[in-house]
Amino acid sequence: MIRSTSSSVLQKFKETTNYDLVYEVAETISNADNAAIADIKSFASSVVINKDSVFPEDVLFLTGTTKTVSRLKSSNLSVFVETFSNEFLSQAWDFFSDATVEINSYVTGAEIDGVITDFPETANRYRSK
Repeated sequence: MIRSTSSSVLQKFKETTNYDLVYEVAETISNADNAAIADIKSFASSVVINKDSVFPEDVLFLTGTTKTVSRLKSSNLSVFVETFSNEFLSQAWDFFSDATVEINSYVTGAEIDGVITDFPETANRYRSK
């Protein structure tokens, strides 16, 4: 997989390789319109978004959910979320300072395709249960 925030970089790789191309959305988003999705699909098969683009938070409490994942997935784009960490200060209080609860909420609640983490053993432990 090749991941980039630059569509022109991914477009160039698409012309010369057969790698899976992943577009990283650099900012927090709450939805994706049809034109943006069509543009992304022209150069990538997957998208990386941040955690707030799925479950926005305010003062470390979740404030709801967005339509971002469902919109991207309905267009056959795989959705990965970053960055999951084990430190309790990186997690909303709603996850009870438990990295496994947080991962499970994104995987089962938002139905994401994968996580990007600083602690692969935690994600592997979740995956094996």
